Amino acid sequence: MDVLHWVVFSLLPGIAAILLGVGVGGAKCLAMALTIAICLPFALADGVPSWIWELDPMHGEPVQALWWILLLGGILGTADDFRAIPKPVNFGLEILLVSALPWVFSAPLRSAWSFEAYSLCLSAGWCLTAALWLSLRRFGELQSGLALPVGMTIVLSVDAWVLHSVTGGQDWKLAGVAAVALGFAMVTSVWRRPFVCGSGAALTITLMHTGLLLCGRTERELLQLPVLLAWIAPLPMWLVVIPYFTKQRGLAACLAVLLVATCGGFAVWASVAS
Repeated sequence: MDVLHWVVFSLLPGIAAILLGVGVGGAKCLAMALTIAICLPFALADGVPSWIWELDPMHGEPVQALWWILLLGGILGTADDFRAIPKPVNFGLEILLVSALPWVFSAPLRSAWSFEAYSLCLSAGWCLTAALWLSLRRFGELQSGLALPVGMTIVLSVDAWVLHSVTGGQDWKLAGVAAVALGFAMVTSVWRRPFVCGSGAALTITLMHTGLLLCGRTERELLQLPVLLAWIAPLPMWLVVIPYFTKQRGLAACLAVLLVATCGGFAVWASVAS
């Protein structure tokens, strides 16, 4: 019954959002369609969160803040792909949103850490989250087509596996919805060509990957090898900035997806072995 509830109230609405948004509106609607696919079952499972100005950024519930970050990410990502906001302004707002994510998921840990430990871990979280976002953004700019969504569908599937087998809880269902929704977005390329995963969609995918995997975790869960491997799995996307691979786009895309799948495979193996 639990799986049936997930399919009916999470998976099917997510698929419907993708087919309606991307299948009708085109690839530029991918960011908002993915956001609806996640935020709708998110709200159905945990209830609609408090208004964003009512949240306590220091000690509040990180899951509620994550809902708002995902929603704002979808709005900014859609504005980016449609060029609705001047690019420097939109880019600055995206930096603020990406920077807010490590602050949100570290909220439950602040009382247990010293200032030095917290500063070090928060800085590491900022650097790695920014690196993931910029790598996906740059990959999307240089490699149009299905390489980026294929790689991130693998990553989100690994997130769901790791969350289910290592951390417990229900967040694996949202990661699973994200993976299936992104997979169905690629299916729309059959009748909506060309399919391009823009920089706005890259922002939304980064927020989903990092937020769902890490938000609300304990220190012990964050330091587990499967979680760390799943988090860094998209980093091979940086291959596109290497001068040699900028001239070999097909090779770069295939190799990047292969390395992403390899890192994700190690995360799954580590979760099974632990």
